[in-house]
Amino acid sequence: MYKIGITGSIGTGKTTIANTFAFFNIPIFNADREIKKILKKREIKRKLKSIWPIIIKKNNIDKLKLREIIFHNKIEKKKLEGLLYPYLEKELKKFETINNREKILVYDVPLIYETKTEKKYDIILLAYCDEEIQRKRVLIRDKISNSLFEKIVASQLSFNDKLKFKPRVINTNFKVFILIKVCLLLIRLRSKYAKKKINT
Repeated sequence: MYKIGITGSIGTGKTTIANTFAFFNIPIFNADREIKKILKKREIKRKLKSIWPIIIKKNNIDKLKLREIIFHNKIEKKKLEGLLYPYLEKELKKFETINNREKILVYDVPLIYETKTEKKYDIILLAYCDEEIQRKRVLIRDKISNSLFEKIVASQLSFNDKLKFKPRVINTNFKVFILIKVCLLLIRLRSKYAKKKINT
């Protein structure tokens, strides 16, 4: 099984890259999507309320307030990660069990390098785009302030720091760049597996 990790800062196009792999029927583990599901669990809401009562309103999580809390205080961010990551790990194991016969799996995970999990993957794709495109995407999509956007970006490793790990960079300014890179990688991988079959 060949594991492809997709990482990058907020709004750089990770999910667009993952969706391109999904178009070729490759299973995708989307960490952000799984976190959203986890946050809907009653037990999680109960735990969140005990830590930050201000973020729960009528049994719903005020995600904007939660973001403001965790991205203004590293200790609070660690608390949230400590609460959610064990649940995320369970979902990851389920995903791998369900897809254990697949030759290629893709993982859309924003914090691969920050969590020091890069060795889990055979290759890591680093999403990149122009800063203004990134900013525009996030402000429109997430409806957050520019200052919160800056805090979120600052909480992650910079693009140059991630480059030190020698990932394969995919420019997401234009979708055609993504399609070309993904197609080339899949052609190479499928050729590799075809050769293995012949040799066995």
